Amino acid sequence: MTPVALHVDGVAEEHQPALGSAPGWPLVLYFHHVHPEVRHYTALTPADFAHGLERVLEDFRPYDPSSLLADGGPVRPDRPTVLVTFDDGYRDNAVHARPVLDRLGVRAVFFVCTGLLGKRSTEPRRDHLSHRECDRLAADGHLIAAHTRTHPHLDRIPADRAREETLASLADIGDRYGPGPARLFAYPYGGIPAPFAALPADVLAFGTVRSPAAPWTSRPHAVRRTYLPSGATGQWDGLVSHWRDQWETGAPRETAERDVPSHPAKDPS
Repeated sequence: MTPVALHVDGVAEEHQPALGSAPGWPLVLYFHHVHPEVRHYTALTPADFAHGLERVLEDFRPYDPSSLLADGGPVRPDRPTVLVTFDDGYRDNAVHARPVLDRLGVRAVFFVCTGLLGKRSTEPRRDHLSHRECDRLAADGHLIAAHTRTHPHLDRIPADRAREETLASLADIGDRYGPGPARLFAYPYGGIPAPFAALPADVLAFGTVRSPAAPWTSRPHAVRRTYLPSGATGQWDGLVSHWRDQWETGAPRETAERDVPSHPAKDPS
């Protein structure tokens, strides 16, 4: 058996991905780029993205994003499942990730910065999806959801601006895709203001590895996500096995219920 990857080399402790989901809840993965040239902690080449997702799907079935919008709240799976998410709304998500998702039968949630859609650049880190490309993703069965309008650190800006960035992006999504997707949100950089009263009660909000692995029902505004670390493909097999073990047996109590430090290092999203 491949050794369990409990610690990924070269990754700061506060960004370690080994802690997955709360037992019995979907494993949630987040990516930013799928591009042959971008260097970022959650940026994978198209080949690595395909390889990593194929490995994850050996142990986890795809979680249908529409199950997030079920009456009465997200459907809790009866077997290990994985929800794939993308942050920021980069164009390479449609160019390089979409074909892989289609081939593998995976539907994802694309958390986009609604004020940046349509902004194009020769630099992949500034090249964003257009509204039409988002519409095509939605037509494929993916969900388009909110990630603020301009990607600020919500935990570092005035509360009124954080509220405006959040609610305006949710309204943008609702106007184009309806009230269902407008009940989903992801925090830029994983930074959650404390306290943060801007989110409506029925919104399910996703953090990053800075959030604890808690049941979604107990912390619906801070759902933990983790990732396949770029440059560590040799450890992915053990990492996926570790996530599967956590799903079935539960993470150690002191790890699963650990709160985020008051001033954690920023998530370099």
